[in-house]
Amino acid sequence: MAPPPHRLLLVVVAAAAALPAAIVAEGNMPVTEALMQLKKSFTNSSSLSSWLITDKDGDKSPCAPDSHEWHGVVCSGGRVTGLRLSGLELGGTIDVNALASFPRLRSVSFARNNFSGPLPAFHQLKALKSMYLSNNQFSGSIPEGFFGNLSHLKKLWLNGNQLNGSIPASITQATSLLELHLDRNAFTGELPPAPPPALKSLNVSGNDLEGVVPEAFRKFDASRFAGNEYLCYVPTNTKQCKREQTVVSSSVRVAVVFATLLVSAVVMVIILRACSSSQPSSRARSLDMEGLEEKPPVYMVKQASTTSQKRSASWLGRRIGSSGLGHRRSASAKVDDLSSRSGGDLVMVNNSKGAFGLADLMKAAAEVIGSGGLGSAYKAVMANGVAVVVKRARDMNRATKDAFEAEMRRLGAVRHANLLPPLAYHYRSDEKLLVYEYIPKGSLLYVLHGDRGMDYAALDWPMRLKVAVGVARGAAFLHAELADHEVPHGNLKSANILLAPDFEPLLADFGFSGLINHAPSTQSSMFARCAPECVAGHPVSAKSDVYCLGVVLLELLTGKFPTQYLHNAKGGTDLVMWATSAMADGFERDLLDPAIMAKWKFAQQDMTRLIQVAVDCVEADPEKRPDMKEVAARVEEVVAAALATVRERQEERGGEDPASRSSHAEYVRTGSIQRVTSIGERSSRRGSDDYSYGIS
Repeated sequence: MAPPPHRLLLVVVAAAAALPAAIVAEGNMPVTEALMQLKKSFTNSSSLSSWLITDKDGDKSPCAPDSHEWHGVVCSGGRVTGLRLSGLELGGTIDVNALASFPRLRSVSFARNNFSGPLPAFHQLKALKSMYLSNNQFSGSIPEGFFGNLSHLKKLWLNGNQLNGSIPASITQATSLLELHLDRNAFTGELPPAPPPALKSLNVSGNDLEGVVPEAFRKFDASRFAGNEYLCYVPTNTKQCKREQTVVSSSVRVAVVFATLLVSAVVMVIILRACSSSQPSSRARSLDMEGLEEKPPVYMVKQASTTSQKRSASWLGRRIGSSGLGHRRSASAKVDDLSSRSGGDLVMVNNSKGAFGLADLMKAAAEVIGSGGLGSAYKAVMANGVAVVVKRARDMNRATKDAFEAEMRRLGAVRHANLLPPLAYHYRSDEKLLVYEYIPKGSLLYVLHGDRGMDYAALDWPMRLKVAVGVARGAAFLHAELADHEVPHGNLKSANILLAPDFEPLLADFGFSGLINHAPSTQSSMFARCAPECVAGHPVSAKSDVYCLGVVLLELLTGKFPTQYLHNAKGGTDLVMWATSAMADGFERDLLDPAIMAKWKFAQQDMTRLIQVAVDCVEADPEKRPDMKEVAARVEEVVAAALATVRERQEERGGEDPASRSSHAEYVRTGSIQRVTSIGERSSRRGSDDYSYGIS
């Protein structure tokens, strides 16, 4: 006789109560044990020192209330839903079995690390929606059945690795895939017949693909297929779409071998007769034999002994004209390829990091760290330990060589606490190299919208005030120093604002407006030309920079990614329209980033004053915008008053309010990632490789 239903319920409840809450596993093992197993599979994991089981917490889940912070672990609803482990210099392997213990894991980011070897079996994690594996050293091919179980996958970023083989046709089985980035690898063969049905963003540039781009792929811009020598966007008479394959029949091969043997026999007979007739001395005979030794051709280049050595030794010697993305398949090119054809060395314009030459850069260990509308960026660590960023800039041929060199000397001589001038340049007719000091923390864009680690947690209200006033000061100085430029900065946006270790902002990539070609494809990469008057056809001006600063201030205060930074992709937030409407309707509080409002509510009045400055900067009519000097003065005034308010509140509470900072960090850990990573915003942020560094 079956037990009554209420008795069965009591049995189930009793059994569940008997399970210790601290050791309930999400999947095959407890949460903490799975994370520790994952950590053990990494090398150089010192950046994950917070991944430990403390005496206080025991084996409490990282997502449990009051648990200590596990860096990079994203929780939602008490479960692990994401891992943000990019840029931590991790190596070794990635234990997919450990990841399988998190059934609600939806997003993993291992970008910009040192993982190598075959692509991990991420296809076993069927619930994943986002995989960011960019800029590692993964090699080998993608298994044909990799996409068979990934029907939920929306974003796959594999760019900047060493993957090869063909792109599997089974990729169409990833029916939810929205973003696919396979650029800067070594994929070969033809593209699949069709892309995944939902795909919105694609990049396969900088590979070794061939054939004609199928019609179904041509909804994407041609630049997304660039850098593939034998890949034709459309068939033409000027470009070869297939490699020439020399087919030699067996009969021809036999004839060649026979002819070679015959010639060799004749040569040997002649040599033997010459030796017997002349009776040379023993020394002469030895010299003759030395003359017959096979010598290597003069064009042969000694190869590096390891893959990493090959990559670092030849990073500037890659074939010019391949879109500047740095093909890993050309890693064995001549080291002196660039200098032999360039006819010049580096020209130093700023000696703050010492003097160095092109040879020093070419010997440096290098890695790709970003790309944008004007070119690609590499981090290079020279033998003396100095780290620099080398930017390969295309489409900077508007000025003559003499004018270009004069402008670079002028920019290199600029000195201000909030500006990052170039250190050196290398001039080529088709491409320019621009060298800058390397700033490890990266850009404001990355800290605000990236993986949201400790740097974002430190970006509280006082720190944002520091960034705002520093950006305004740097921009005002530029407008005074480069007043004769059509637009002094020309590309002021969060991607070009780097953060020093103390969060002091450094404006980069300024003063290029007069060097960039007039072509629409390149002009659109200069953000000042996205100002309303420029879109309407009017020339760019200093007031266009003011508009750009207004967008940066709104971005800093709202925490939202501006749709103004996008050209073709959808996503982000139209900060100009939103802020203008909210201020007009009295809903300015809705604009403020909850991450800074959590414990800084008393500063709302100062935040609103700064938003008003930003709204005045983005006025549609440039004549109604203040000039940059006035903007800087107003920002200085607001920041001084806001910091005074903060100090008063701290004095009332007997010093710095640690609760405010801890609350900000807690907000970042538990809630803000889910708030900002909606599909639209996260898609738009990931739509640009100039995410942390690049020319954009």
